[in-house]
Amino acid sequence: MDDASITSLKADFIRTQVRQLDTLLEPSTQWRDLLPAAPGDEGQLSDKTIADLVGKVNDKIRQHNRLLFSAQSQRHVAEQIESLHWNLVSGELEHAEADTVVVRRDAELTDAQVIQALPEEYEDLTLNLHPHREELQDQAERYSQLREELVDLSRKRDALKRRLAQHQELRRLVEPLDEPQRNVQPNLVTRDGELSQELDRMRVLMARVTGRVSEMGNSRGDMQVLQETETASLTDQQKLARVMGLG
Repeated sequence: MDDASITSLKADFIRTQVRQLDTLLEPSTQWRDLLPAAPGDEGQLSDKTIADLVGKVNDKIRQHNRLLFSAQSQRHVAEQIESLHWNLVSGELEHAEADTVVVRRDAELTDAQVIQALPEEYEDLTLNLHPHREELQDQAERYSQLREELVDLSRKRDALKRRLAQHQELRRLVEPLDEPQRNVQPNLVTRDGELSQELDRMRVLMARVTGRVSEMGNSRGDMQVLQETETASLTDQQKLARVMGLG
């Protein structure tokens, strides 16, 4: 993030120092007591003269600061400081061991994959440039502790993400219940309700269908009886002719 970059931090520091330089000068309230005594009024300076003189000095100071410490100049100095810093870091990296594991300065430590990729041992992370490696023991213990906490937090976050996904799915399923008057009430069997009216229409339709089926069954039964009666009254010769298709 730019707000946390070296350039931004140094620029803020420089601006703070420049504002201190812009502080207006004020004459001491006891300046007259510090002057050597002069006979009569000879050589005495009035308060107005001193105020005018101090005002002119303050104007010169402000002009000087605006000329030398402009916003562009402050930014330029801050960028040079950051450039020198990273040049020093790059020089150390060039002298590091070839198989050394180094975490990039722009690594996103909130990413689960980056967290899992962090080396378990501090010795695999350092550049081995420290002349007294035993002094790094405290740093190694601190690194191991922080890494374990980071891995644990990453796992908890993943679990929370899964729970959130489940809750969002449940929320999607129960969304129709948010407006019961429109989404639930029509599906309840109540007096004069939509579902009740639909059931009444289904009952009427079922009654009609049942009646039609019964009528069709009776009609078929009468035809079958009629055919059997006609067949019984035929002679054997007529039955044979009907079977052969001659009758």
